[in-house]
Amino acid sequence: MKKILLISSLVIMMMFVTAQGAMAWTPTPVKDDPLVRMPGTQPGDGVMLEGPGRCLNCHADYNHMVEPGFNWKGSMMAQASRDFLFWSCMTVSMQDAIWAVKSPNATDICIRCHFPIGWIEGRSDPTNASQMRGDDYDGVNCDFCHNLYDPFFVETAAGREGTDWVNYWDEQTTLSSSLAAETRAADWTEASTATLFNQSALFDNNTQLPVTWPTYTINAGGQYFLSAGGQKRSSYADAAARHQWQYSRYHKSKYLCSTCHDISNPILHNLGADPTLILPTESDSTYSYYHVERTFSEFMLSDYAQQGGAAGIGPFAPTVFETSFANNFIAKCQDCHLRDVVGVGCNKNGAPLRPNESTEHPESGLPLHDMTGGNAWVSWVLASAMPNSPAYNGTNFALLNQGPAVLTLDMTAGQSADPVALLAGVDRSKQQLLLGAAINDLVYTPGSGHISFKVQNQTGHKLISGFPEGRRMFVNIKAYQGGSLIYEVNPYDDAAKTLKGLGFTYSPALYPLPALPDPQDIITGSEAYVDELVYEAKTSSTLTGETKTFHFALATDRYKDNRIPPKGFRIGNPNDADLDDAYGRISEPKWGGLPAGDYFTAAEYAGGYDDYALNIAANADYVEVNLYYQTTSREYIEFLRDEINGTGNLTLYSPTPSEEPEAYIIQSDPFFAQLKGWGDTIWQLFVFNSDMDGAAPFLMTQAVYGAPPAPCGAPAPTGLTASPASNQVTLNWDDMTAGYPSVADYSVYYDQVGKSQFIASTGPATTFTDANLLNGQEYCYKVTSHFPACESEFSQIVCATPQAPGQTLSAGVDYIDTGFWQGKGKNQTFVLTGIFNQGDEIIFQAYVVDQDLLPVEGAVVDLNITGPTNTSVITVPSDAAGLAEGSWKTTNKGGSKTPLGGYTATTANVTATGYIWNGSMTATAFTIQ
Repeated sequence: MKKILLISSLVIMMMFVTAQGAMAWTPTPVKDDPLVRMPGTQPGDGVMLEGPGRCLNCHADYNHMVEPGFNWKGSMMAQASRDFLFWSCMTVSMQDAIWAVKSPNATDICIRCHFPIGWIEGRSDPTNASQMRGDDYDGVNCDFCHNLYDPFFVETAAGREGTDWVNYWDEQTTLSSSLAAETRAADWTEASTATLFNQSALFDNNTQLPVTWPTYTINAGGQYFLSAGGQKRSSYADAAARHQWQYSRYHKSKYLCSTCHDISNPILHNLGADPTLILPTESDSTYSYYHVERTFSEFMLSDYAQQGGAAGIGPFAPTVFETSFANNFIAKCQDCHLRDVVGVGCNKNGAPLRPNESTEHPESGLPLHDMTGGNAWVSWVLASAMPNSPAYNGTNFALLNQGPAVLTLDMTAGQSADPVALLAGVDRSKQQLLLGAAINDLVYTPGSGHISFKVQNQTGHKLISGFPEGRRMFVNIKAYQGGSLIYEVNPYDDAAKTLKGLGFTYSPALYPLPALPDPQDIITGSEAYVDELVYEAKTSSTLTGETKTFHFALATDRYKDNRIPPKGFRIGNPNDADLDDAYGRISEPKWGGLPAGDYFTAAEYAGGYDDYALNIAANADYVEVNLYYQTTSREYIEFLRDEINGTGNLTLYSPTPSEEPEAYIIQSDPFFAQLKGWGDTIWQLFVFNSDMDGAAPFLMTQAVYGAPPAPCGAPAPTGLTASPASNQVTLNWDDMTAGYPSVADYSVYYDQVGKSQFIASTGPATTFTDANLLNGQEYCYKVTSHFPACESEFSQIVCATPQAPGQTLSAGVDYIDTGFWQGKGKNQTFVLTGIFNQGDEIIFQAYVVDQDLLPVEGAVVDLNITGPTNTSVITVPSDAAGLAEGSWKTTNKGGSKTPLGGYTATTANVTATGYIWNGSMTATAFTIQ
């Protein structure tokens, strides 16, 4: 029935579009387009978001092991607007939307989450991202997340996640409830101005719930609600921040993550709707109409999302993995993706060491802001394309730095382009994949060749989850006899860069990869392709007529979804679907285009695994069962290339349903002038980097029958000690070559409570000094040794805290504000802002403090300003509060104006009688537009 209604709506919309007259499409401003309208804060609502530069002043560069700044910069959240898969997919989706509805605006769903600053500030028109600039390129950034408010604050207070304030919420006194009540009042102030597309109120004045409650019960799919008040919201009632802040239960709630991780297509849902009434997307929860991805729903259908949570599996079991919940159960997304570590949240004295120094939240550590998923491939390629990268690659640099005129993408914009942080994020992504699954209960019978095993999902959502296009996980089985391979299931062709036997028609080779023959011809008698062991979601489209399609913007259903459910998955009843089961959330398995609720047994749903058996070669003496993960596939990259270039295996027909004469317009329409280069670029990136983990299969886990592989044998280093000094820690450990002469190298890591962050390799040296550290911060270390072909287990963990020496008085800049003075005389007020127009006078206010964070009077600060042009500013002597002020006029006497772009002001020196500069290069970022 849903499909029939969808097609009927499309027909109605086509009639509407045709009635407008002109054959050529004309873009509609996003704010005026009912097809893409979704509840939430809208462009033009007055919300202005800061770039992360100001946040990084305090929340970065003091302890890479735990600090928010460094770990966020290494995440795909920070790189959302540099993700080259996103750019290529968005380009295709714009063409798809023009093909279907005569408008490219379907990509608004992409831009609103990948460029949240630019979207909320109105730079999403046109929807080709050509207006994005500066801090827009910092993706899902600090100010965006920490300005989100809970539109269902009434339900949260009433206990939609429970009322166990002491244990679940980790609130020990009335301080939390008092501050939560203040935040709830602020939430209503924000919500009371929110409107529907027809400009009527979104929230009911009496109930303070959305007017379409209870059909609209969750804000997801990019439906974010942002505060215009400027207070930073966080999950601690005992924060010691020097900026305005509010205690937010929302930021420790699983519902925060629904904002971007349950994505549906608003255009297909709103087709044919009357814009003067309440739109379907304003009355229905996103999980109820056709989707792009369902990560949050998958979690909500698991045991972990039920009241009280549930015990994790394997490396996430309560005895191994600690959360802020009293019994170490997993109950929210943050438990795994922002795991608790021991540390302070900023570089200021007085910030509590969490959880040790917090009496209000004694079970809540500092959230590790890495938000790690499994996308190691894109992160590595991005890191290799950045200057000064330890993994610098000239080819990747040339491909991704063609400039905005060619790709729209500006790799130089934003504050988060940090290759060292990105490479640390690559390591964490691989670690996350290794934690995600296990192969258990392997049984092989040599006489018959029968083999059985369980693929265990150890995550809180389907395995795999997220954006489905091209992403897959597969089981590969290899049987050996006398050292020779005699049979293989799901063989991967390293030359062609794809699985054999897919039945996919490949387009002609344009670069080094060969064209493939009919896939059925490349599976030999000693090989087998088993589709059930390729875990993936494949969409279908009644609009294009494809049973399997990569056109995610035109997808209307799923042809295949056999991804492994999480523990306790609520499959439900197809005849009685509701939000508490998989059918109600359009998350049930699919096979051959049909709902397949019985694809997994009751035991498999309860345990979160796939129990599989098949026959392979008999009489093997050694069998490997390998589980591999791929971020993307050759098939998907070829699709993107061909759809952008308008060549190869094309799937859209002309004239289009919207009565455009040509389906493929990217190479000819001026709207795509700065995007059409992505066709060749995405293919070359894949070809050149196809051997890197993620494009090439990454081994998540393995089980073997017969003689197991020889263990590494490299010894875990012993005798590790850590000696702190001022701004450094020196490590020493035993020389392992005395008993193991093959040891050739050692690696030093930070410990991140179950994860690791690589610091350096020392060669044969058994000592290492970690320098440029912040005094008073604790740093924890572990070390491995290397044989030529493998790495040992970790040593024990040791921690140390550098301390400042002696009594020397030092002074430094605590933080820098930018803004302008408004008014005259006694009525003057200083207005904080990081965004200026050409010709403005920019005021810098630097706050100078001593080593005890007390204000220093009479100090002069030198600032270096870098950006499209470079200059310097010297401040007047600081006052009794430590405030030193300087200014920069961005128009010279001849009327010449300073170039537009992003700038950074950095401390170059502090001069004060009786003090030495502490060397802290405090910085703040600002933009001239």
